[in-house]
Amino acid sequence: MSIEPRRRVAYPHLIYWFLFAQGGVVAAVLVPVHVLIQGILGPLGIVPVVDRHYDTWVAVLGNPIVKLYLLVLIAVPFFHIAHRVRYLLTDFGVKAAKSVPAQIISYGGAVLVTLITIWVLLTTVPIKIG
Repeated sequence: MSIEPRRRVAYPHLIYWFLFAQGGVVAAVLVPVHVLIQGILGPLGIVPVVDRHYDTWVAVLGNPIVKLYLLVLIAVPFFHIAHRVRYLLTDFGVKAAKSVPAQIISYGGAVLVTLITIWVLLTTVPIKIG
């Protein structure tokens, strides 16, 4: 009778891969669609978009859904970038890329960008409900 050792779930690794996948989806789908609508179709007058006037920006950025959308659009791809660069360095043979300090630097940078984005979104225009 053999007793197999109990396997632990690698939760940090699970979170890294989840954020990597979601960042890839956002970078591959949302960013190009946002650029198409806001940067190309809007200026051509095909669809209504947020213009460069202060009153329009204040009205749009007061919406909590818009703030959440911008947070996802800006912050989540940075986790994808952090994960991809760290594994690229690993594939190039940089042994330090697998270390804990490399994880802290890469994912910590993504967390820092997320925190800065949250701070900017919360301090620019107050949230207006209704």
